[in-house]
Amino acid sequence: MNDVEEFRWIAIINRDRSVADTFVYGVTSTGIYCRSGCPSRRPLRRNVVFFATPAEAAEAGLRPCQRCRPELAVAPDPGVDAVVELCRRLEDSREPVDVATFAADHGYSERHLRRRFTELIGVPVATYARIARDQHVRRSLRSRVPVTQAIVDAGYGSSRAFYEQGAARLGMPPSRFSDGARGEQVTFTSLDTPLGTVVAAATSRGVCAVRIGDDETTLVDELRHEFPLASLVRGDEELEEVAHVLAGAVRGEADASRLPIDLEGTAFQMRVWDVLRHVPLGQTLTYSQLAERTGTPRAVRAVASACAANPAALVVPCHRIIRRDGTLGGYRWGLDTKAALLENERATVAGVRP
Repeated sequence: MNDVEEFRWIAIINRDRSVADTFVYGVTSTGIYCRSGCPSRRPLRRNVVFFATPAEAAEAGLRPCQRCRPELAVAPDPGVDAVVELCRRLEDSREPVDVATFAADHGYSERHLRRRFTELIGVPVATYARIARDQHVRRSLRSRVPVTQAIVDAGYGSSRAFYEQGAARLGMPPSRFSDGARGEQVTFTSLDTPLGTVVAAATSRGVCAVRIGDDETTLVDELRHEFPLASLVRGDEELEEVAHVLAGAVRGEADASRLPIDLEGTAFQMRVWDVLRHVPLGQTLTYSQLAERTGTPRAVRAVASACAANPAALVVPCHRIIRRDGTLGGYRWGLDTKAALLENERATVAGVRP
C-alpha cells in the first residue's frame, strides 16, 4: 500500500465526499463498489480494493451500491476532471509529464492545478508520479519481467536513476523482491516475563516483530505465517541484547523504542509508528493527539487501526495511546498487559517500583 491508498482509506473512514469523484472502492466480502462518501457501514480494510473508475470496478465483477449509486454521472467539476485526467496521464506515461503544459491546455495555472491535485488526491503531483512508477516496477517484477526491463518500462531513464531513487522503496533488492523475499533470514528469541512470553524477531537491519502471549509455540507459528518465505531460525545469542532491552521494557525500566527496526507497513502506518516511538516512557497520548502529531487530525480511526496493526510490541510503544476519557482503549496483546506496562513505566518515572 502507498500514500494514495492511505489517503483514500481515510476518506472512506471519514465519509469524505469531497474526493468522491476521484476513485471508487470495492468491498470483496459483499461484491459491491461505492463512492468515498457512501453512508453504508464501513468495511474492514482488508476487504477493500480501490479502482480509478466505476468501469474498472464493474470489469472486476463488482456491483454498484444502491445507496451512493457510484455508476451514475455527477455534476461535472472541471477541476476534478483535470486532476483525474492528470492522474491517468501520470500512470500511463513512461516519460515525465510536463505539468505546466498540461495545466495550460486545461485552462489552469500550474500552481492552481498542483494545489487542487494535492487537495483531491492527498499527495503532490511529484509523489503521485513516483508512486505510479514504483507500482509499475512492482507489477513487472512480480510478473517475472527482468529487472532491467522493469526499470526501463517504468520510465526510469537508467538503472542508476532507479537505484538512486526507487530501489530503496522496495524494501529489498529488486531481484529478491521478484522472488518474494525468498531466503531472507529472520532470527528470533523468546523470554519469560511477568506479563507472559515475549517472542522477538529481527533481520540484519533491525527488529521486525515482537509478540506477547501465553504460549511460545503459538507466537513462533505467528512469525512463520507472517514471514512464510523467510528462513526463520532461533538465535538467542545473536539477540541477547534485544532480549535484555525488552525485559527491561516489560518492567518499565528501559525504552525499547531505541532499538533499530525493520518493519513493513504502509506509508501512513510507518508515520504513525514513528510518532509512537517518540512518545517518552511514562507518558501517554490520546488517539486524537496521535492523529494530530501525524498531521492527519481527522484520521483518528485510521490512527487507531495503525496502532492495532503494530507488529512490534514495546519497540513501537502503542500501549502509550489511550482514549480521551482516560480509559485504556484496545491493545493487541491484552488490556491487562497494557495496564501493567503503563503502571510499570509510571512507577519508574516517579522513582517508585510497584
